[in-house]
Amino acid sequence: MPCPHLLFIDGLPGSGKSTTAGEIGRRFLGSRIFLESHPGHPLLVGVPDERGAAFANIHEIHSVESFAAEALAKFEGFLETAEDDVHYVFESHPMQSTVRVLGQLDAPEARIMKFWSDLQDRLEFAKPGLVYLQESDARQALTDIIRKRGPSWESYIVEAFNCYPWTKARNLSGVEAMLQAFIEYSALTDRLAASWRYPLLRLNARPQNYQERTNTLIEWLESPALRSSPR
Repeated sequence: MPCPHLLFIDGLPGSGKSTTAGEIGRRFLGSRIFLESHPGHPLLVGVPDERGAAFANIHEIHSVESFAAEALAKFEGFLETAEDDVHYVFESHPMQSTVRVLGQLDAPEARIMKFWSDLQDRLEFAKPGLVYLQESDARQALTDIIRKRGPSWESYIVEAFNCYPWTKARNLSGVEAMLQAFIEYSALTDRLAASWRYPLLRLNARPQNYQERTNTLIEWLESPALRSSPR
């Protein structure tokens, strides 16, 4: 039965999601690439702020339940209108722009895991692939991101974190809040990736040899077993 081909690229902030999506776009011409803050993004709930996608005020618009419901509805709506045999590539989905937000809304992990299961139920007929850029050391990863993106980015993220229900429920603030959330989120995304039902490729977010990582990605995308790869 004809259906759209979906590929998700996910991982922690700074793990190389956008770079990976760009590499796929260059290698597989004709793929429709949606970055996290892409205008008119068909899966995005809420409006990204001026820096991209912090959604610092999402708790003023949504509860955990209303956000989960709208996120699932976005996926359902997209699948109803997606074109058969077209290759769609989504960066920062299905974790960063959904699960991360549920986390900042202080959703219990059991509720997040139910959302993850419900989401995969809805994606069953498309059996999308997931490229997961995995970090081995979340603390070091955050340090590297701050160093790379500079003090203005650090201040921006810290300010956003201070508004989150997750942060307030724990009486945290500043860099301490950001670090603890980052570590917990990293462990959670590892567990989510482990429970992904469809084709999955784990890549080191910070490999010693980036060309080797790219070669592994391309080989996987070209594998006949990957139903949703751009070919």
